[in-house]
Amino acid sequence: MNQVDRNTDGFTLIELLVVVALVGLIFLFALPKITSITRMSLDSGSREMASVVREAYNATMVTGRVHRVVWDLENDKYWVESGGTSLLLETEESLDKAERRKRRTIQKEGEEEENLPPGQLPFTLARLVTRSKQSLPRGVEYEDIITEKAEDPISAGIAYTHFFPHGIAEQTLIHLKDNSDHKQTLMIWPVLGRTRVEKRYLTLKEVYAE
Repeated sequence: MNQVDRNTDGFTLIELLVVVALVGLIFLFALPKITSITRMSLDSGSREMASVVREAYNATMVTGRVHRVVWDLENDKYWVESGGTSLLLETEESLDKAERRKRRTIQKEGEEEENLPPGQLPFTLARLVTRSKQSLPRGVEYEDIITEKAEDPISAGIAYTHFFPHGIAEQTLIHLKDNSDHKQTLMIWPVLGRTRVEKRYLTLKEVYAE
């Protein structure tokens, strides 16, 4: 009788358990490093934002024009725009009119400004501060933004922080988070464009209580 050869390929249950245990150990030791990397991205994003805020304030003081930081919560981007010399904040109606005017025009950038009275210039990208739209670091996103004009946190769309030539800025709280749900708050103070970073979600009530 011929002996049938048995197929010895494959893994035994014990071997599979050993592999699963090894993978678990590797993940256990790698997790703190992954967490550290995401925290570094969050810290880096906050520092870069604080630097842009300071440059926006400086540009306002030098040019005498109102500047604003645009926070794009949909695409996790931000940039700085320059406007006119008016100290009045734009209303929803005026912003809507400006947007319709920009859609109608096909002129080159800058030509539209010459036909408008001082203090009513549309906002355009301030290339000396941000040459293009800045992206948040990989793995970092907005949670929400609180400004003086918004009664509730803004969690979608566009938000603004305005800087005025007399040295005052809109108080703003920018809340960031990473993939590991670590959170940070970048606070923009009304005076001198100062910023502060807290490694937690800070509410407006907590800020006023300080």
